[in-house]
Amino acid sequence: MISRRRLLTGGGALLLGGAATVSGSCASLRHFPFDEGQREDSGALEVHFFSVGCFLVRHAGLSLLTDPFFTHIPLWRAATGRVVPDPEQVNPYRSQLSDVQAITVGHGHYDHLLDLSEVAGDVSPSAQVVASPTVAHTFAPLDLPLAFVDAAANPAREDHAGSWVEVVPGRLRVLPIEGGHPDNIPGIHLFRKLLDEDRVGPPERAHHYQEGATFAFLVDWLHEGEVTCRVYVQTSSRGLPDGAFPLEILQERRVDVALLAMDCANAEAAGRETIQERIKPRRIFFCHYGDFFRTKDQPRRETVKIDLEKTRRLVTSNEEREVLFPAWDSRFVFDLPEQETKVR
Repeated sequence: MISRRRLLTGGGALLLGGAATVSGSCASLRHFPFDEGQREDSGALEVHFFSVGCFLVRHAGLSLLTDPFFTHIPLWRAATGRVVPDPEQVNPYRSQLSDVQAITVGHGHYDHLLDLSEVAGDVSPSAQVVASPTVAHTFAPLDLPLAFVDAAANPAREDHAGSWVEVVPGRLRVLPIEGGHPDNIPGIHLFRKLLDEDRVGPPERAHHYQEGATFAFLVDWLHEGEVTCRVYVQTSSRGLPDGAFPLEILQERRVDVALLAMDCANAEAAGRETIQERIKPRRIFFCHYGDFFRTKDQPRRETVKIDLEKTRRLVTSNEEREVLFPAWDSRFVFDLPEQETKVR
């Protein structure tokens, strides 16, 4: 029998349409051994994890920002009130965003893009947002100083190479890849509309942020025609073939870092074939594990559908890869190999 508390908190989560969280019913992560990162100043590649699917990846003076989300909103307000950016919560991160040239948005739920409008003036003036038409239609009333690129124009898929978006010609490019969004709670999938026209007014409620099409991305940094760094991003997944692309692309360079939703970790823990097994990245960051209705100074809790302690025991590093479960607001610095090791 479902308790009244479980029904109320679960119902509030259902109103939100992101990676729904049943507040108060998921395990505490107070003692979970998160990877905290390091503070070294030097390194060819920097990876900053903020929360949910929001990462900043920097290489060669150019940065990628994924799923811009810094504002954590309490469950009661997200379910019944205004869902808008909080400048005070964004302020600590603004100074890190000036060299952001590419912004990828996996899908249109608010926990993957709420702060896009708030950081629009902090990123490079030439930054491009690679996202679905639904995302562009959602933010159209705000007239942001950002160029939106249609990820649905010619995305890659398992048997189709798709088309690269040349964000900074010769230096930074993005390949959209067809993806998918799982049910928020098993059997229930909310806020999944594909918008085909601009919103009349700015988005201010959870249901204003419709899912639209979902994408993964391959992001390349280049120098003199050679790929020097390759990052794969999939912040939501139903499992393969979501996020799959022709493996011939990896003959040019192996994936250096994969930023993957916990859906991908859960699939591996369950023994299913996964995107991480297929593309064999050197490093994996698993994300979207935490209850984002809590502020960052509160003890973290898991989201629904996640047993993080069990998953970390089953999904581990080995000779082929390093697996990381990053803490919120952690920073990692890595060197990159000069000689390419191709995926076999």
